[in-house]
Amino acid sequence: MEQMASMFAPLKVVVVEDDATVRLFLKDSLEKKLGHEVIGEASTGTDMVRSVLELEPDVVVFDIHLPRLNGLDALRQIYQERVVAAVAITADRDQELVRRALEEHVLAYLVKPVEEHQLGPALMIARAQFAELRELSEENASLRQALQNRKLIERAKGVLMKRYRWTEAEAFRRLQRGAMNRRTTMVELAQNVLNGIEINL
Repeated sequence: MEQMASMFAPLKVVVVEDDATVRLFLKDSLEKKLGHEVIGEASTGTDMVRSVLELEPDVVVFDIHLPRLNGLDALRQIYQERVVAAVAITADRDQELVRRALEEHVLAYLVKPVEEHQLGPALMIARAQFAELRELSEENASLRQALQNRKLIERAKGVLMKRYRWTEAEAFRRLQRGAMNRRTTMVELAQNVLNGIEINL
């Protein structure tokens, strides 16, 4: 339920479009018709990078063909510091461009002339996919950490088995008990073992 509510909550948006008329149309549609908040506007790729990094919007709606730096290159620069949900707009129907946009993690894609009724769904798709991506990357990070921890404990067990001629089960049990007695984690204790710190287990 909470996730559904957040799906419809107003978004903070930065609009990037070098055509002032189109930019005004996008801003009006987003604010007056869709109830979102446009917190920044830009007309060049370099301004897009600066605005998104400074203002930290939920979504950036940008034209791919921008002066000074194209929108996809600008998005790539932004992604080096901060990940943001992105909706690309272009007058092209070029499949190669669509492919590149997807590679750059553009989550929704609109072809000009953009119509008001297309904007709302595009933003919702971008927001939903972005939330999913963030969740996946957090899960991956915690899985990686768990795997690293396991490797560390395995290596420490190996050291203890060699040092004290313990069985694998005994080495594990001693590490477990040692961590409990010291009110620390097995990973920390394993790291101490690997660092050669003499520990009475």
